[in-house]
Amino acid sequence: MNIRLAKSSDLDAIQDVVSSAFSDDERHLITALVAGLFSESTCPAIRSLVLQQDGQIVGYVSFSPIFTRLTPAVSGYILAPLAVSPVHQKQGIGAKLIKSGIEMLGNDGGEVLLVYGNPAYYGRFGFTSETAKAFLPPYPVAYPSAWQGLMINAGAPPQTMTGFDCVQPLNNAALW
Repeated sequence: MNIRLAKSSDLDAIQDVVSSAFSDDERHLITALVAGLFSESTCPAIRSLVLQQDGQIVGYVSFSPIFTRLTPAVSGYILAPLAVSPVHQKQGIGAKLIKSGIEMLGNDGGEVLLVYGNPAYYGRFGFTSETAKAFLPPYPVAYPSAWQGLMINAGAPPQTMTGFDCVQPLNNAALW
């Protein structure tokens, strides 16, 4: 297994993984998100990782910067999406991608990582809804307990509710 930064030449293989990993109801929305993330240019950059096994991409995760409206700004990211091809699920691939991403962002000075996902799954990595309460999502969330955060470098979340802007591909209420 090899985890590395995604390249633009990986997009078709990543879209295949995403298409196979998500339901018919979500597939179009998430493949459009992935395409948008690949075409978006931000500072700091969107960071995406792939996991290759036997030369084939079988897992993908993306980390998009958030732009807080607080001074001083918090260096943060949103984890979305995470996809593992169904044949390779339940083998720890998603966990390896998340752990590698947390390490990468921590080494780059990232302070917080946010996710809107299954609390039982993401809680294994230290994500909590308590941390996320300090960050106001850009859209109302249907499942408030799924809005979670992780302080990467042992910092503390802001003391006041912090709004933020996210990258354009995530500015879609249907994703929230």
